[in-house]
Amino acid sequence: MAIEKLAHAELRVPDIEKAIDYNVNVFGLKEMGRIGETFYLGCGFDNNYDLALTPGGAGIAHFAFQVKNDDDLKFYKKRVEDYGIKVEERTDAEPSEKKCIAFDLPATNIPIRMELITVEDRPAYFNPAFSPNRTLKGAGPHDLDHLGLKVANPKILAQFLESALDFKMSDIFMPAPGVYGAVWSRVQEYHHELAFMGGVGGPTESLDHIAFLFENIDHMKRALDMLALHDLKLEFGVGRHALGANLYAYYWACGNRYELSAEMPRVVDDQAETLIWNDITKSMSSWGVQMPASFKNGS
Repeated sequence: MAIEKLAHAELRVPDIEKAIDYNVNVFGLKEMGRIGETFYLGCGFDNNYDLALTPGGAGIAHFAFQVKNDDDLKFYKKRVEDYGIKVEERTDAEPSEKKCIAFDLPATNIPIRMELITVEDRPAYFNPAFSPNRTLKGAGPHDLDHLGLKVANPKILAQFLESALDFKMSDIFMPAPGVYGAVWSRVQEYHHELAFMGGVGGPTESLDHIAFLFENIDHMKRALDMLALHDLKLEFGVGRHALGANLYAYYWACGNRYELSAEMPRVVDDQAETLIWNDITKSMSSWGVQMPASFKNGS
């Protein structure tokens, strides 16, 4: 049994019409469906959605990881229930979704819903020449890459993800021995698909950032030039993280922080020990770029 990949995320936004216009016409996603007041958008490489937008505030409403089949769902449902967490089962709840188990994560500031899902469209790999829904406009991300959550206790959440869902912890920031300030975790070979930070920001924050995959630094540069036509103001970057080593560029849009990400490294040794960092400033940039003071804030 194994969880396969980050599937999608649902964000709360203060103005749904502006958020749809931005994410479709500027960022380059395609509308994939609508249920009630929630709009579903995709990067276009398959028939599954990557980003849902819901009116009302900011931050993350829920996110999902994809599993292979119903047996995986049953296996992890029991694991989560054995942990003492209530699990809900749903069928065909969202576009292109077959089955789902949903539960609230422990140790968060406010409730954050996590799902494990099976999907109708399971391409063996992405082929840009045969992607059915690409719009080839706007910034044009390739896929949803990873999430950064704001939580109350990263250590408790890391223990749950590791013991119940088989996540592996790639890197941990420890400001003091045994104290988890932030964690970067993975389910397969890419360094991190779910990061989570604690100890800073407000008590109602749930999202640090949502990151989308770009091909390389040239793709990021073209995307940032496109975004500059629409009043882009970079918060941090362009740079390369020391922790994780991916390229990054952060900015705010529609009430939430976005990251353009490229060159996420693979963890070639699946049994590699977790790397521990005690200096968050050094970990954030291989090139010595200093984080802005605003970077402690989430949504």
